[in-house]
Amino acid sequence: MQTPLKLDTDNFLHTNPSLYLAFNGEQDPSMGYFIHKLLKEYQTGPRVLDIGSGPGREVAYLHSVGYDAVGLDNSEEMLAWARAQYPSLPFVYGDQADFALGEQFDALYCVGSTFLYNFSSEAVMSSLSCFRKHLRTGGLLYLDMRNAAFFLTKEGQRWLTEELAEQRTYEGQVVSLRTRFSIDLAEQLLKRDYCWTVEGCEPIVEHLKHRLLFPQELAHYVTAAGFKLVRIFDKPEPHLSKVDLAEPLHFSGELTGRRMQLIAIAN
Repeated sequence: MQTPLKLDTDNFLHTNPSLYLAFNGEQDPSMGYFIHKLLKEYQTGPRVLDIGSGPGREVAYLHSVGYDAVGLDNSEEMLAWARAQYPSLPFVYGDQADFALGEQFDALYCVGSTFLYNFSSEAVMSSLSCFRKHLRTGGLLYLDMRNAAFFLTKEGQRWLTEELAEQRTYEGQVVSLRTRFSIDLAEQLLKRDYCWTVEGCEPIVEHLKHRLLFPQELAHYVTAAGFKLVRIFDKPEPHLSKVDLAEPLHFSGELTGRRMQLIAIAN
């Protein structure tokens, strides 16, 4: 049975979880593998919180390897999808800047683009402070997001001058996405102009944005929120390539890659 796409929405991809998975690797376990690797390396306890859990892949994977993971998201569509796919697992509604679960966790992670919906410096600090309240002392924080420094590289500059195009087949329909990026320098925001084309429908045009954070800026915020910084790195790249659990992790801090990642410990 076909899942009809919701066309009248302010965030087309996040309101259509099955389409989100089609564009973001439906069966790709790479991020779950990597988080598992980090939790093992830093010997965290079993209680883990996923901020922006989306369709629930990472929560499900962590449960499969013995962790007691909870997913939190502010998208009712994503939560409904995750609960339907994994009915025995806990997924709760909440906003990253002000959720209150009444307990502390051994580890907390926020991956993908979730953290970059903190458009202001005040919002960044509110979210990090909320993360700290939900971590026990010594608990692990892992963040993954777009790397603002990437747009200073030649490849990043190309992204700002060329249109990017993707296409997927979704339940027999061809869905195309054209993207143009630009930067609002004063507000430090990455503007994302999307044009979705679904067979038989009018084009869907969206104007979305992400906060851009630079490495030392992020380090300052994390430290101010009550964490001890362990490292900031761009490789390994779990979003872009599979991580081998049997191999030791080798980190690169050059920060020329598309993703910026951070590991910190709650003071």
